This record gives sequence, C-alpha cells and structure tokens, in this order.
Amino acid sequence: MKFIIGFLLLFAGLKAIGSVPYRFSESPWISESVADEGKYHMPGMKAKPKKYWSCVGVIPVDSRNSVDETDEMRGLQYHLLCQSLAGLTNRAVEKGKSEIAVWLCDHGGKASYKLSRQALEDMGIHEQGMQNGLELACNEYSSVDGVKVQLKGMFDGYVLTDVKNNPESGVVASVASHVYNSIIVDIRDKEYFEKAGYKMKYDATRKTTVDAWREFRNKCSKKALVIMPVQTGELREFAIKNNLFVLNLNKELGDAEAGQNISLLEEVLAWLEPNAPVYGWEQGVSEDQFVARVSKSGHPMIPCDWSYNHSLLSLLYEKGREQVLPRIFDPRSIDFKKKKNFVSFFLSDGDNIQWMMQDFASRYYDVPEAEDVKMTFGLPVATLAMMAPVQFNNLMGLQKQNCSLMEMLGGGYYYVDTYSQDNNRKTNLRVAAKRLAVSMRQYQIKLLGIMAMDVKSEAAKEAYQVYVDANDQLEGIIVLQYSPYAGGEGEVFWVTNKAGYDIPVITVKYSLWDRIHEREGSPDFIASKLKEEAQEESFSVVCVHAWSRFEGDTYGASAAKRCAERLDDRFEAVNMQELVWRLRMSRRPEQTLNYLNKIY
Repeated sequence: MKFIIGFLLLFAGLKAIGSVPYRFSESPWISESVADEGKYHMPGMKAKPKKYWSCVGVIPVDSRNSVDETDEMRGLQYHLLCQSLAGLTNRAVEKGKSEIAVWLCDHGGKASYKLSRQALEDMGIHEQGMQNGLELACNEYSSVDGVKVQLKGMFDGYVLTDVKNNPESGVVASVASHVYNSIIVDIRDKEYFEKAGYKMKYDATRKTTVDAWREFRNKCSKKALVIMPVQTGELREFAIKNNLFVLNLNKELGDAEAGQNISLLEEVLAWLEPNAPVYGWEQGVSEDQFVARVSKSGHPMIPCDWSYNHSLLSLLYEKGREQVLPRIFDPRSIDFKKKKNFVSFFLSDGDNIQWMMQDFASRYYDVPEAEDVKMTFGLPVATLAMMAPVQFNNLMGLQKQNCSLMEMLGGGYYYVDTYSQDNNRKTNLRVAAKRLAVSMRQYQIKLLGIMAMDVKSEAAKEAYQVYVDANDQLEGIIVLQYSPYAGGEGEVFWVTNKAGYDIPVITVKYSLWDRIHEREGSPDFIASKLKEEAQEESFSVVCVHAWSRFEGDTYGASAAKRCAERLDDRFEAVNMQELVWRLRMSRRPEQTLNYLNKIY
C-alpha cells in the first residue's frame, strides 16, 4: 500500500512539474554574495593606471615566429622588445612608480580585445596615443594632465638576445628582463639602442633555459609559471609584470627530437606553490607527456599561448565589476512523462582561454545551429572570470536561449585522477575543488565538465566525490577520458552529496571526431551507432570535438545538427541540464522530486 501511495504522489508531482512551460529562470540557489574563500587566486593587475599607451607590438599568428634580420620593426626581435616594454611598464604601475600603462595592439581587431579596451576607457583610463615600440623606448614626451607618460628612463638598461642563433636566449631574456628591470634587445638591434643611451645589463646570447633557472630561481615568484616555445613572444608581458619564470620544453621549435627540458620542467613544477597555475602551451609535445606532468605535480594548465595583454585584461578582476549571469534552466519546465532516447551535444576544449579571446563566440558559440540542437558549451568560467572578466561577461550575455553552460575543465586543464598524485593529492584536490565551487556558485554554473586518464578508476571516483562534497549546488558532472574521449562508454556513476542527494557523473558515450574509432567518427556514423542502441528511454552525452571538420566544412554546432537530423523520432536533442534532470528523475525519482519541491 505504501508503494502505491508513493507512486501516486510521485505521478502527481511529475504532472505538476511537467505542466510548467519550458523556460529559463533566475536561479533560486544563488546567494546574494559569495565569500572569496580562495576564488581569487590567479595573478592579476591590482593597481589602476591613469592612462595607457597603445603599442604596435603584436605579431600576426602567421608570422609570429619569423626572425627578420634587417628591420627593427619586424619579427620576433621586435615582438620581444614590445612585450618587455609592456611588462616592465605595467609592473611599475603595480608598484606605484608610474601612472602610465602599455596595451599591445591587436592586428586582427578581435571583438574581445576591443571590449576590454573600451572597459579601460569606461574606468576612466584613457589612451594617451599609439606609438611603436622603438618610439616608446627611445622618445621623450612631456607630461599630460599631470601624468608622466614618458617610458624612457623607467628602465635600467637592456638584456641582449640572439634569437636567430640561440632560440633559448629569448626565453632567458624574458626572465632576466624582470630581474634587471631591462627591456629585451636583440643583437640585431644592439647598436640602435646603444645610440639611444641604453646600456647592457645582462647578456643572454649564449645562455640556456637551464642557466636562467640556476641564476634567477630565487628572484622569481612561485605563484605561477609560463611555458612557451622558443621563437615566440606571447605571454612575456604577463611573465615580466608578475616576475614569473619562463620555460620552454622543446629546445627547438616544434621538435621534441632536438632535445627537451624535461628534468627542468619537473624541478620547476615541484618548486611552485601547490595549485599554482601554469600558463601557455608547448607545441610538438603530446598532451599525455606534457600536461600529464603538470597535472601529476598538482597544477592546472591554462592554455593561452596566443593571447596577450593579460595584465590589463585582468585589471581589478576581484573588485565590484558588474556581473552578467547566465540563463539558468528551470527543471520544472520538463515534461518528465515523455520517454525518448535523449541526446545532449557539448563542445570540447572549453578550457582554452586564447580561443575564448579569438573566434570562439563568432564561429562556434553565437551561431543559430547551437539553438537548433540546444547545444551545451563548456567555458573556462573560473579562470576566464579572473583573466579577462570583460570577455567573460560578454560570453554570458551571448548565451543562446535553449543552450546551457558548464565549467570546463575544473579551473584549468588537468586530469582529475592524476592531479597532484606526486604531491599531497588529498589536500590539493580539495583546494582545487573548493576554489571551483565558490566560483561556480558565484556565476550560477551548475554543471561541471572534467577529464580523467581513466574515468572508471578508483582515483577518478575519489575526485568525483571531492567535487560533489565541495559544491552543494552541483547538478551533475560530465567526464571525458583523455583518449578516446568516449572511453567511459556512457557509463553513469552516482555520488552522494552532503545533503543526501545522488549526483550523476555521466561519461561521454560518443564523440564527433574526424578520425576513426569505435566510439568516435562522423555525424552519420555516430547517428547510426545511437540508433543501433535505441531503447524506450536512454540518456547519451556526445562530445563534439571542436577542431574536427566534416564534409562541407561542417564543424561545431553544425556537425551536431547534422548528427541530430539523422536520428529518428525515437530521439530528442536536449541541453545538458535537461538531460541531467531527466536522468535524475528516471533513476532517482523520489529524491529528485523531493529536491525540486523543496528548492522551489
């Protein structure tokens, strides 16, 4: 009798919930204010300048590694000069020694950088003008509105490089620059700057990255690390401004066979503070060899090797900036009586900061096809909100009506089953989960996407519990396996939170990828696999590999739409939040109904 009464009550509850129109709503769970509790932990710029110079100093991606031998305004040599000018100048603002900053101009005019620069103007920080790096380093300027805008005289000298004959000299100079408060000058341009009155403070022309570590480790901050390839200049401004060590893994660009700084990497990772972020990337190294080391040492990798201006992008990120919140899916709008094979598509690589700053919004996110399949997008919520809060707000405002968002991949890129296994794993994993939980609650993100080397391992299951313990507002976890993404085969694990509710951890069932694997393939192939396994009701997560292209240059949400169009009426595409709530109601009906009735 108790079973029958309970079933009738449950049916009545389902009917009541299903009668609410499909909608998004303001979250009933959000607190009016959320304490910091470690959320604001990444290096940022905390002092506000009065003005800034725009410096023509960003090299287009297609020529970013060129080493021009004749023109002081071209090539990697000039790029490193401009990056060091900006880093040292912005550091002087931070130290209260200057009121003028430097912004590196974007040749491509990306919307994200335009919005961020407009935000400086809105804060009362006005552009002084646009100059090239040679002018800023060597010219004299009169004060403007009581602000000393001249840069010459702020630096103690120059650090000498020879990037043509010794690629690592540019990496060494990126560290020596902040140690000696000196701009970076290549041997190509030595005479030019000597005539301008600069004196050499350090000769890096024959130095290696190992030399830099031996000489400067005690003068570098342990709060973060920059890893960038030789023959690149990106992120040097950020490294110099924050006194960070810079390391290249490959000794020659893109060639692991030419020698690597593996033992140095492991030593530096062990030296960093626990959970300190590692910025950048290294081309020509497989992720299971490169990111795996970062993960095991207890650090999140922050992919951002093609982005720039991170000092000014992060200016006052923890202060009272107006916050744009996402649309929150209202689970009461679901018709839970409907039985279908529910499929949810989400886009991979949402941890990628530089992508967020480049063409993510225009080509992948703010597109009509995303609405057609109710696409879910992973975003680097915790990190982007600190590194580029203006662009974070912009992406929140561009969210499509029927699309949902999730945090990807847990405050940086790492593998939850190996995270900090070499260094106090339990403590560091809890710190990472707590930071993430505070951020997700602040920004009303209810889903978490993470990655593991083995999604079914005991270490992975341990991590699932830690994330659920830290966040009582977490609705569900989506987990990818490093390779293949769909290695979990759609298996669902249940983890009980501190309030006694079971939270689903859903592994990826299939992935749209332009390579052949039993669980990876084209839209047609994945649609055929889903139809082969159709039941009365099922719940499938399909990851759309962001960099894969299919017939007709179909990618992203368009590829998901092509897959969905090849399914029959037994299937329905839903966003990830709806899939999670349907799964919870199907597998845990009484507690799920009780939870929804309690919350609303």
